[in-house]
Amino acid sequence: MSERNEDRAAAEFVARHFPEVTRFLAEERRQDLPVFGPSEVFGGVDDLEPAVAVVRVAFALTRTQLVTVLAMAFTSLGPDRAPESLTDDEVRNEVEAQLAAEAIIEVDRQMEQDEATVFSAEQQRAMDVLAAAVDRAFRGETS
Repeated sequence: MSERNEDRAAAEFVARHFPEVTRFLAEERRQDLPVFGPSEVFGGVDDLEPAVAVVRVAFALTRTQLVTVLAMAFTSLGPDRAPESLTDDEVRNEVEAQLAAEAIIEVDRQMEQDEATVFSAEQQRAMDVLAAAVDRAFRGETS
């Protein structure tokens, strides 16, 4: 077993047997991480339904996840763009924009699926309760 696999196996053992310690250590590590963004508000603004709230989300990402997200974003920058030409601000903005885009794409896909779905009475009641919860939680007041 490689050293990386041994480390992962050890981490999984600790997480499985000592979940409170694992949560504590993860929280401690997150406090020391540098924080970037958001640099702008990315929208799922729709002409038919105006935005009613800005929701900010923070992701704690590994280096591999950051590289993957940047690579996804880089493919849309254009064929004449060299990776070496990216500034630090551009890297951060592209990663942030790609994460936002992926989220919005998935939300739009789910919305289309929901619109085409005939919910049972029980499911529709649950959707109505969820809609009321959104109305309550995002009315512009903080509690």
